Amino acid sequence: MPMANKWIPAVLIGAMGLLALPACGGKGDLEDPGSTSRLTGLKFARKSGGEGFYVKRYREMPPAPGLVFIEGGTFHMGGTEKDLDYEHNARVRQVTVASFYMDETEVPNVEYKQFLFYVQKDSGDQKAQLLYPDTTVWFREMAYNDPYVRYYFQHEGYHMYPVVGVNWHQAREFAAWRTAIVNKQLTDRDPEAILYPDYRLPTEAEWEYAARAGYEQELYPWEGRSLRDMKGRFRVNFKRGRGDYAGRSNKGGSLLYEGLNDAYMIPAPVKAFYPNDFGLYNMAGNVAEWTEDTYRVLNYEDAEDFNPHRRRGKVEQDQFQYDDDYDPKTSLLYSPKALAQAGQEGGGGGAWPDLGADAAKVYRGGSWADIAYYVTCGARRYLHADSASATVGFRCAMVRVGRPF
Repeated sequence: MPMANKWIPAVLIGAMGLLALPACGGKGDLEDPGSTSRLTGLKFARKSGGEGFYVKRYREMPPAPGLVFIEGGTFHMGGTEKDLDYEHNARVRQVTVASFYMDETEVPNVEYKQFLFYVQKDSGDQKAQLLYPDTTVWFREMAYNDPYVRYYFQHEGYHMYPVVGVNWHQAREFAAWRTAIVNKQLTDRDPEAILYPDYRLPTEAEWEYAARAGYEQELYPWEGRSLRDMKGRFRVNFKRGRGDYAGRSNKGGSLLYEGLNDAYMIPAPVKAFYPNDFGLYNMAGNVAEWTEDTYRVLNYEDAEDFNPHRRRGKVEQDQFQYDDDYDPKTSLLYSPKALAQAGQEGGGGGAWPDLGADAAKVYRGGSWADIAYYVTCGARRYLHADSASATVGFRCAMVRVGRPF
């Protein structure tokens, strides 16, 4: 009997120790299945191709090339209380976005040229020509933009400027190619390597969450309403007013950030301005950016509140209010050529396309040719998926697998 009394506490202490182990374990313990199944007792195979079930050991991978980690969370998506002029296509709604990765910068010309080089090498001229940017987006009948038509994409002086003239389909092709190239380098080193998820365009919700960087009640991706920093330097490349793309010359002084200048008449290099608090450059201004989403006026109201995303799908026409007073020619992005390609009136803030068409895709962020309103975090516009513009580029995103932090 005395022996039994001694044995019972020992068993209880041991059991309590076993119960405490998971609580004491680190994050790795939560994600490691171990060497034996906890539910069947069968051992996991250590190598693939054997009789047992092979479990590949997972170790958290560093961010894929070019990407910055964005820890997810809840935020208010759309126009804010400070944005009194916001359009009715950006009504405020609380949503949650899962953790993901986003490109640090917009895709620059040099990276897109590398893409074309390997496409031509592997698939021939015809495929490469299909993916070549439309450099004629710079052309205007009443402006001498010919040098940009010829040089902006081709010349070495513009290597690190954001690629423009790329439509939605071309941007997605770049993302798919990038996925294949990055993962091929992993499998070349180790045939059983764990691969990165796909590069892709960010969803609208991801883009806005990343742009706000925690400042969800602010107009811009920083604190306050000013477009300048405390030293008076502009934070963003945008159009200050009619005919004013860069401010006044300093008459031989240092042009960059002096006086009234944002310094650039066209897109700036992809790291020309300060990053936001997530470490992302040019989430306001410079070039607007394609997102993965199909455009609907009421995306925010009928989409899910967790990882909202508008895929292609049917829409009821009588849901929408039409702006009968809107003149599309007043849009900063009005282009007769783009409209002819799209076969519809569309492209800017209030001109509705055929809203039953899935070809209208959302772009975000404002550009070098946009006034201050369009560089706010909540502003959203659309363009036909086959259309391109001198003001629209893109960056890629990637889902985060495993734990969210």
